[in-house]
Amino acid sequence: AAPALPKPAAAPAAPAATTTFVGDRTERRTKMSRMRQRVAARLKDAQNTAAMLTTFQECDMGNYMEFRNRHKDAFQDKHGVKLGFMSVFVKAATAALQEIPAVNAYIDDDAKEVVYRDY
Repeated sequence: AAPALPKPAAAPAAPAATTTFVGDRTERRTKMSRMRQRVAARLKDAQNTAAMLTTFQECDMGNYMEFRNRHKDAFQDKHGVKLGFMSVFVKAATAALQEIPAVNAYIDDDAKEVVYRDY
């Protein structure tokens, strides 16, 4: 007869702390209230069943266009690439995330928690 296999060790209990360290980055977890869970489920249902539309946010790019026209040739000579719009978009997105960090949060469905990324 084959020897009996040892029983696997029980999984350790989840830590009580709600902050997780990922390198130099931290995440905070907060339990979702029943109402928040319901709102999230309804929003996801609406996203899955309704027509998807695109929203445009307008901004005045006049100052950047003037800056770009003044410096595009020197920039291309120095760096070998054209001075485009991505750098302005990244700068604006970075500023928005620093001002409103909750934009970078996500919902962990399994744990029913909102995970706020503090980075």
